[in-house]
Amino acid sequence: MNTKDLKCFQAVYEEKSVSRAARRLFITPQGMSKIIRQLEEELQASLFVRTARGMEATESGRFLYERSERVVRQLEEIENGLRQLEQRGERLRIGCANGALNLLPLEVILEFGEAHPELRLEWREYPNEQVKTKLLNSEIEYGFVIGEWGEGAARVRKITGCRICLLVYQGHPLYGQEQVNLRQLEGEPLLLMNESFHLYHDFMSLCAVQGVRPNVVAKTADGAGLYRLCSRKVGLAVAPEFFREEFSMDGVRALPFEEGLRWEVYGACMRETESYENIRMFDRYLRGRL
Repeated sequence: MNTKDLKCFQAVYEEKSVSRAARRLFITPQGMSKIIRQLEEELQASLFVRTARGMEATESGRFLYERSERVVRQLEEIENGLRQLEQRGERLRIGCANGALNLLPLEVILEFGEAHPELRLEWREYPNEQVKTKLLNSEIEYGFVIGEWGEGAARVRKITGCRICLLVYQGHPLYGQEQVNLRQLEGEPLLLMNESFHLYHDFMSLCAVQGVRPNVVAKTADGAGLYRLCSRKVGLAVAPEFFREEFSMDGVRALPFEEGLRWEVYGACMRETESYENIRMFDRYLRGRL
């Protein structure tokens, strides 16, 4: 039994059809049927019965399905970990939380790759939580995450950060202030980065703690969109301070929060892999550059 067999079983269970499951996993129905038969023979249990409604799971099939996700995840972690171990001198995979590269210049990563041509450098942006999951599952070797991460199995250190500000357009009552607080935003039309960004979840959580009900009128994945919408007086925008350096800020001010809201980038790797040469070289390089 391997991860492929279990994923095929899961697909048939969920689709209640061998042919639909086969299409989903891009294999032939004959191949799918063979895998299910071999799995039943290996486990010495009947997993499905054919009915007018399709492939119905037996009691044994339901038992296996309830436990298969955990087994698949553990097997994948083992496979990924072994592959990571074997390729520690050949490859470095980096996951960047959405938005992290605004404070952490991409050139820093690319220049490391140029300095170490013996390593196959791979990098990609993901939602913040996905970077953490991929790091825990050994799908990447190093991650840049937004916000502190109290995962004991990971070694985490702050790389860089900035304040979170409120972009306020000229003519708004708050425009002349030097700073603002969350309670002043009650009922105000607000513009935020969307749920793929750590900032959204942090801001919404803090509002809940403060008893403030944010009136979010627009969410975007584009920082420039926040500035444009604010300058057009659609609403006030919550944004990291680095946005101020990217735009002319004509008729718009960036006011810090009295609560001292911060947007910070942390570097993370697993404690069990931090001694790998590719990770040690990258971490040493970051310490010298940032």
